[in-house]
Amino acid sequence: MNTSQNKSNRQFNVDDDQNAMADFVTEFTRYRGIGHAISRKDFQERKHRAEVILHSRRQGPIPIISDTLTVIDTFAKELASREEANRTTHILTIIFIRDRNSFGHEISAYIDYAHRLKFEDFTQFFIGQTKLEPLTTDLSFYNWDTHMCISNDTNNFRLLPDVNGIRFRCEHDRKIVYVDPESKHYGDGTTRTIIYATGYLQVILYVNFQVFTFFIVSLLKV
Repeated sequence: MNTSQNKSNRQFNVDDDQNAMADFVTEFTRYRGIGHAISRKDFQERKHRAEVILHSRRQGPIPIISDTLTVIDTFAKELASREEANRTTHILTIIFIRDRNSFGHEISAYIDYAHRLKFEDFTQFFIGQTKLEPLTTDLSFYNWDTHMCISNDTNNFRLLPDVNGIRFRCEHDRKIVYVDPESKHYGDGTTRTIIYATGYLQVILYVNFQVFTFFIVSLLKV
C-alpha cells in the first residue's frame, strides 16, 4: 500500500482541481445555455449533487482504513487499492460475487462498493477474517436454489432491466454499465476485471472511471 504521505499529497492535488470545477458549477442558477436544454428538476438535481460532492471535499481527508492495515488476500488487495477512489467517488465499482450461503445455496449479487463502504466496516474483510457476502440489500441479489430475486437502487446506481440482461445507470454521470458476460463492451469508461479469489465461486469487478469529471462536464454543457 502507499504511504500515508503519498495518499495525502495525491488527495490534495486531485481535490484542488475538482473543488475548483465544483465551485464554478454551483454558481449556475439557470438551466438553459448554448447547449441542450434540460428540465428545471433535472438541473437542480445535478447542481445539488455537485454541491454535495464539493461539501464533502471541504470536510477534510476521508479516512482510508486499508492504509493502516496489512492486507494480504488477493481479493482484499484489489478492493483496498480502490478504497480511496470509491469513498471519494472518483471512480465507482460494482462487485459481482457468486458464492454459497450457510445453507449451501448458490447465491450471487451485484454490489455497489462505494455504497457498502459508507455503511459497513471493511476492517475484518481487509485483514482476511471475514468474507464479503452477497446481501439482499445489494444492487441485485439472486438465490439460484430458491429463485429469490431482489433489486435495490443506491445513490450511485439505478438498475435498468433489459431483455438481454442487467444494466446499471450511474446516477452521477448517467453512463450505463453493462454486466452481460457475453458483451465485449461494458460501457463508456467502464472496465471488467476477473478476480481469482480464494473461497468464492466467482468475483468480477466493473469499474466506472472518471465519474466526477464527466459529471461536472455534463453540467457545464447545459
